[in-house]
Amino acid sequence: MKTLSFLCIIALCLVAPTAPLALAQNQPNADGRGARWQQKLAGLSAAEREQLRTAHCKAVPDPAVRAAQIKMRQAHRDFREAMRSSMLKADPTIQPILNKIPEARARRDS
Repeated sequence: MKTLSFLCIIALCLVAPTAPLALAQNQPNADGRGARWQQKLAGLSAAEREQLRTAHCKAVPDPAVRAAQIKMRQAHRDFREAMRSSMLKADPTIQPILNKIPEARARRDS
């Protein structure tokens, strides 16, 4: 039993460093679209993908779509603020770590 536990721990130590690589598969690719979206479109023909792209471009300026997008962004901001507040309540010592995040984001965006 001890040998089995030891082997499981060793296996976990070997596999754990590869977790970021597995998570990175959902990151946006060069043209800005996520890997999941690319997988969803993989079953479509080029003409169907182009038809969707054209419809999307026509839908984006729609005032209802713009309003929903603004609401979505505000809801996302509210979520991040609530999460940050709750995380600080759970562990106030993470304040310096959280303070680094906006700086990194601002440097990345500029």
